[in-house]
Amino acid sequence: MRRIFTVVLFVTVFSLVMAACSPTAAPTPAVVPTETVPQPAPTDAVQAPTDPFDINPADYTGDITMAGSSTVYPVSEKIVELFKADGYEGMGNIKLDSIGSGAGFERFCTTGETDISNASRGIKESEIEACQAINRTPIEFRVGTDALAVVINKGNTFATNVTTEELAKLFSNEAQKWSDVNPTWPAEAIHRYVPGTDSGTYDFFIEFVTQKVYGKDNGETIFLGAANLQASEDDNVLVQGVAGDPYAIGFFGFAYYKENENKLGILSIDGVTPDFDTAEAGTYPLARPLYIYSDAAIIQDKPQVSAFIGYYLANVSDIIGGVGYFPASQEAIDAAKQAWLDAQP
Repeated sequence: MRRIFTVVLFVTVFSLVMAACSPTAAPTPAVVPTETVPQPAPTDAVQAPTDPFDINPADYTGDITMAGSSTVYPVSEKIVELFKADGYEGMGNIKLDSIGSGAGFERFCTTGETDISNASRGIKESEIEACQAINRTPIEFRVGTDALAVVINKGNTFATNVTTEELAKLFSNEAQKWSDVNPTWPAEAIHRYVPGTDSGTYDFFIEFVTQKVYGKDNGETIFLGAANLQASEDDNVLVQGVAGDPYAIGFFGFAYYKENENKLGILSIDGVTPDFDTAEAGTYPLARPLYIYSDAAIIQDKPQVSAFIGYYLANVSDIIGGVGYFPASQEAIDAAKQAWLDAQP
C-alpha cells in the first residue's frame, strides 16, 4: 500500500514539474477601443502655419532706401521709428527722403536708387515704362487715405466754404483779388502757397480741381499763370507762408493742417469739411489714396526690404490716425498684403 502511494506521489510531482517547465500559451489580449488608444505624435508632424505678417525686425540686417511724397513722408517716418524700436536699431540704415511723388518715382524708376517709393498719387504710365527700362516692375501697396486740406490764415473770417469752381478760380490767372472770385470778399490780392510741380499733391489738385473746371488742356497752364504763386516741396514752408499772411491761401495734406490747426483755418469744399467720416465715405471731393511702391526682384533679393514692407502693411492702419490721415479700407489693405505675399520668393 505504501508502495502504491509512493508511485502516485512521484507521478504527481513529476507532472507538476513538467507542467511548470512547459511553454505557456500567451493570453489573448483584451480588445481596447481604437478611439481610446493614445497615438504618439509623429516626429515630422506638420506645424500650424505662422502669420507671415508677424515680423520681428531684429531678424533682418541691411540698408533700406526710400523717397517720394511729402504727404506720405510722416506715415513712413512713423513706421521707420516703430521698425527700429522693435529691433532693427543697429541692424541697418534706413534712409527716407521727402522730395515729392514725381521725384520719388524718378529715383525709383529712372536711376534705380531706391527700394521703396512713397506716392500720394498713382504711378503714371510713363513712369512704369521708365521702371521697365531698368528691369523693374512696380508693385503698388495702398497704405492710407488723405483729405487734401485747403487752408487760409486764421485772420480770414470772410471765407469758410468754396465751391469747386471758386476754388479753381482762386488758383487761376483769372483772379487777382479775393473779390474777383466773390464780390463780398475783400479787394485784396490773393497770395497763393502751393506744392512744387514734383509733388503728388500738386498733380492731384491740378487733375481734380483746375482741369475739372478749365479742362485737361488748360487747367495746368491757368494754374501756373496765377499771380503771387509761391511753390515749395516743403509743406512746412507753405504752412509758415499761410500762417503769416492774412490774405493767403494754400493746400497740402491733411496731416500738416492737423499739426498746425492752432494757426491755420480750413475751407470746406462744396459744403463738406475734410474729416475721417467724409474721407472714408468719399463725400469730401479732395480725398485721395496714399501708396508705397516697390518691385518683386527687390523684395526677393533684399529680405530686409521685404520685411519692412510687410511690417508697414501690418501696422499702418493702427498708426495713421495719429499721424493725421485716415486708414485705407480693409479691402484695400488686404489687397496690398496679397500683393506682398505674391512677390515673395
